[in-house]
Amino acid sequence: MHLVRLVLLLVLPSCISVFPSVVASSSGQLGPKNTIYDGLLAYLFENETTPYKANAMPICELGKKLKIQQDMLLIQLFDLDEPTQMLTVDVWVESTWKDCRLTWDPKRFNNIDNFVIKAEEIWYPDLIFYESLHGNFEEGMFIYGESKARIFSDGSIQLGAQAVFKSFCRINIAQFPYDRQRCNITFSSWTKDTSNFLLVKKEEAPGKKEDHAFVSASNGEWMVEGFPSFDRVADRKVGLDEASGRSRQYSEVAFQLRLKRKYMFQQVYMLFPCMLLTWLTLFVFIMPTECGEKIAYVTTILLSLMVFLLMVSDNIPRSGDAVPVLGIYFCIAIALVSLANIKTIISYNISLKGKDFCMPACFIKILESGKYVGLPLTHHNEAAVKVISFAMKPRQAGQNPVTRHEDSEVPLSTTNPESHFGQDENKWRFLGIILDRVFLIIYFVLNLAVSIWILTRCD
Repeated sequence: MHLVRLVLLLVLPSCISVFPSVVASSSGQLGPKNTIYDGLLAYLFENETTPYKANAMPICELGKKLKIQQDMLLIQLFDLDEPTQMLTVDVWVESTWKDCRLTWDPKRFNNIDNFVIKAEEIWYPDLIFYESLHGNFEEGMFIYGESKARIFSDGSIQLGAQAVFKSFCRINIAQFPYDRQRCNITFSSWTKDTSNFLLVKKEEAPGKKEDHAFVSASNGEWMVEGFPSFDRVADRKVGLDEASGRSRQYSEVAFQLRLKRKYMFQQVYMLFPCMLLTWLTLFVFIMPTECGEKIAYVTTILLSLMVFLLMVSDNIPRSGDAVPVLGIYFCIAIALVSLANIKTIISYNISLKGKDFCMPACFIKILESGKYVGLPLTHHNEAAVKVISFAMKPRQAGQNPVTRHEDSEVPLSTTNPESHFGQDENKWRFLGIILDRVFLIIYFVLNLAVSIWILTRCD
């Protein structure tokens, strides 16, 4: 027993001294391990002699200019709202430049030739786009600080971010709905002019087509035809320079979104119904006078066209610069139907004149010219006197025009040379039929010309 106690007294202190080290090592409290990037980050950003300053432009030689290459890729076209002229797109925006302070030899730092860091820890350009329709100034500026930047060993920096832009796009409605639109998104620095800052479009690889849009970027209403970029230098007056009359030059990069409207919706739901109504108006000149519904028929079509015209005005910008093609067609269609209504009233009035109204001699010549509009008169040589007759329904004195009678052959003239024509009432009716035929031909030619004109506007 004494021997056991002696052994425990000798072994226990050594176990207690070893146990804390085991626990400490197992719990990882010996200190954090260094990453392969720690030495590189300390070399670039924690240099005691020349510490990195994120608010200073990376120009290391006097007289040099900082060159920024700007690029943008269209991911998806969301909407182009014509009444508000607002373009909404999903894009990837990227800027590339060189920071002379962020260079290193990869062999000295574990062969690391690039790494990713938060944009707010380095200098980046203060770019904005002019056509912004965002709610406040900060949203209108392109804020790179929330994105990541990739830095390469030669000092090159790639800074990009995905964003949803809402920009103003002036709509040209002259060719609506067969129109093409051009929407610009222009980037520039808010404070830096061309004296030390130059913003240019990204250089494309030789033989590569300059297109900055995905094939699937189009939507159901617009087809994306292209998204080229252009760089330019423009004069701008800001701040005190504007008061003093001086201006400075600022470099800009503009991306032009080229859109072509898919006009199938407007053709099916607006153009074709209107065109159908204009052709249905043609039948008013074929309807007999006795039906009594000719004027009501044309008026109903005219009101329907007014409703379609309201639909067109609700889907285009309220602009006084131009009238759209579709609007011109609707106005012409309304004018044609209104003209048809006037012609119907004229022929209707003439057809219902009674025998108390004597027909002038000039109107009698029109009756004899009916053959030129497909209404030939039947001539009978009878005792060297011309007798003209045509098939129609005679009306008796005081009879309602809508009363039906059996068809009969009624002579337009008698053999009495003094009267030259008999039954003035029937002559007026036949004159109304001739006018209907003449108006039908005129309306058919005009409506056909207008229909061909609007259909040939699409390409």
